[in-house]
Amino acid sequence: LALYATVVYNVATSRSDVEMIFNTVILLFVNDLDEKLFMSLHVISPEWLEKITSEIVSSFNGDVRMNIQYARANHQFITEQTSKIVQIENKLAEKSNKIKAVDAKQEKMATKFNKKSNAIRTVEVKHEKLKTKVKGLKARHTTNNKKIKTLETKNQGLHKKVEQLESELEDLKAKFLKFLQTVEKH
Repeated sequence: LALYATVVYNVATSRSDVEMIFNTVILLFVNDLDEKLFMSLHVISPEWLEKITSEIVSSFNGDVRMNIQYARANHQFITEQTSKIVQIENKLAEKSNKIKAVDAKQEKMATKFNKKSNAIRTVEVKHEKLKTKVKGLKARHTTNNKKIKTLETKNQGLHKKVEQLESELEDLKAKFLKFLQTVEKH
């Protein structure tokens, strides 16, 4: 009767395999608790328990076979449900291990990502420093170009003065030679 009630209750109330297993575990717990209470009563008051048990057996009109069949069916049901629970626990353990492996891979990838991010930041800082140096070098280059142009302009002016001086020197040489010729003639 209890096995029938357990099966009917599970089929009627369970919407999924997980709920059925959950309900089965609860019913197994209650059944185990019932057996332990029966054992406790047997230790506390064996005479009273024997009297009550006899009354129950007599109420079934001595049909003990029904109780034995129920016990066998209940034991078989418990064994099947326990087996299913073990299978589910094994699957859960496998999934848990896979999740741990994925978490470990994710952790490694996060570490690599952080290292790469730090390397990128370092390169970016160096890049900014180099850009600053390049700006400084460009400014120096511009300043040097201006100085070169100024010096070239001065050089051209000096070159013109040198040409003028050379021309004047030639004129002076010519005048000096004329003067020497005039002095020699006189």
